[in-house]
Amino acid sequence: MATKWVYSFGGGKAEGRGSQKELLGGKGANLAEMALLGLPVPAGFTITTEMCTEYNRRGKKLPPELTKQVQKALAQVEKTMGKKFGDPKNPLLMSCRSGARQSMPGMMETVLNIGLTSKTIPGMIAKTNNARFVWDSYRRLMQMYADVVMEKAAGIEPAEDMGVRRQMERAMEQLKHSRGYKVDTDLTVEDLQALCETYKQIIQKSVGKAFPDDPMEQLWGGIRAVFQSWNGKRAISYRRIESIPDDWGTAVNVQAMVFGNMGETSATGVAFTRNPSTGER
Repeated sequence: MATKWVYSFGGGKAEGRGSQKELLGGKGANLAEMALLGLPVPAGFTITTEMCTEYNRRGKKLPPELTKQVQKALAQVEKTMGKKFGDPKNPLLMSCRSGARQSMPGMMETVLNIGLTSKTIPGMIAKTNNARFVWDSYRRLMQMYADVVMEKAAGIEPAEDMGVRRQMERAMEQLKHSRGYKVDTDLTVEDLQALCETYKQIIQKSVGKAFPDDPMEQLWGGIRAVFQSWNGKRAISYRRIESIPDDWGTAVNVQAMVFGNMGETSATGVAFTRNPSTGER
């Protein structure tokens, strides 16, 4: 029997449970438990910590059998969310996050808005009636993906202050300065479109590759990058300080996007039911 590497959650159902933190990581286990409780958890799936170990054992290669399991889980997300990944008219966007069994805040990587491409951008604009939000999401995807997947995961070590993300940040600051803007939200649709073209040029020049315009290529790039971030310099240093074993690995949580940049009434955040320091309610 084939090893199960992928566990789905969402729509009031989950293949995992809250007790499976060793296999699903803390985030994946809790997402599964919340889904089982009937909470409105955006649908997604968790690729297990065991796959992280397998990925490293294989010399940073994913086994072919993982493809079918991810495709099946992605189809379930599409069914639950009523959208289709890569569809030009009704596109589903995904996030890709790490999730070790013990929290390692800020030590590993995240990629958001996966699935935005030249074919899905018009559909997203039509569905949301918010072109500025869509182009802002696209520039955020390019900024994260180029930094996390195309530079860090590829082992590229740029000169100080010359990383692809820093170059993009400078390009945005220069555009804002030239327009007399104070904050990012002052950027217009036209500004963001121009900025995205500038980002593409920066990416091509910095990493020697074009930004991927295929949603599945983006998704697999994100998955690999999260697994590789387990052995990033920051993560290794943090594990040494916190006495976290290297062989635990991280899970990867792939989940339908929730947006915090759709306008003045849109936001995302973190809430605690207890004081994280004292445990008090």
